[in-house]
Amino acid sequence: MSLIHKSWLELKPNENEDGNQEWFDEYYKRIKLKKEYKNIPKEVFEQWIHAHHKNYETLNNYAWIDYEKVEFKLLKWGFEKLENINIIENYQEYSDSRAICNDLTQFCCCDEDLKHWKENGTWRIPPIILDVNSIIDDIPKWSEIKEPFQLVEGHSRIGYLKSMNRIKKLGKEKISDNHKIYLMTKVRMHDNV
Repeated sequence: MSLIHKSWLELKPNENEDGNQEWFDEYYKRIKLKKEYKNIPKEVFEQWIHAHHKNYETLNNYAWIDYEKVEFKLLKWGFEKLENINIIENYQEYSDSRAICNDLTQFCCCDEDLKHWKENGTWRIPPIILDVNSIIDDIPKWSEIKEPFQLVEGHSRIGYLKSMNRIKKLGKEKISDNHKIYLMTKVRMHDNV
């Protein structure tokens, strides 16, 4: 069962009569004009909202959130904080399959991303992580969201980060001490007294 908030519907990519979704550039030109969503970074739109808007797991777990009341903070987290982050069951194997690499040549990503891993020991585009404590009272019972932090988008990157840690231990590559993430948090409204 899914409950879809009106803000999620407003963020929907347009489709043509054949059901094909509009290209990201067209989508972003249109959506960035909506001032109520200026709180959402372009990378979040590109890697998640536009790309996975109709995805069942996204709809079931995140479409009920009011995106006018969410902020995305660009933060840096260490490996220890990221290695045990909650992942939805249907994506756990996807992440785990990328966490078993013993060499960068086993990474299945574009050249630009692979170069970034090699030169910086981290991902190029920050994954999206939900601060579950900020929405704990609102979570529907059908959702797979678990405290304290939930990976929303970036399952390959989390898997590859675990591989980077293994590769570092093998003495083949270096891993960064910190990794950029977008932390999605519900903004609490305070009384103006």
